[in-house]
Amino acid sequence: MALLHHLHDALSVLPAQDPSPFDEVAPTAPPGFEAIRQVVGYLQWIAGASIVGLFFGGIVAATAGRLWDHHGSGRLGARMIIGSLALAVLFGLGYTLISQFADTTA
Repeated sequence: MALLHHLHDALSVLPAQDPSPFDEVAPTAPPGFEAIRQVVGYLQWIAGASIVGLFFGGIVAATAGRLWDHHGSGRLGARMIIGSLALAVLFGLGYTLISQFADTTA
């Protein structure tokens, strides 16, 4: 109980700070921001192209497995298609969530 009393006394002597000086400063982009944005754009494009390539590769593998009666290739193609669809959902959700977090903090 004495510890709480001492903690209350220590906190009561702290000065209250006015946050208004921080409101007057306009936020500015850090140096190199456009280069970072360009690199992220390239990575986003590569990820999207990889997902599309995985989907069409899965279609080719599944079709080849069905045509030539190769069950391993058919199963692999089905997994590739399902995986690409799951990645597309995660890709869309990730972009939406990151954009939402970036808008709320700015």
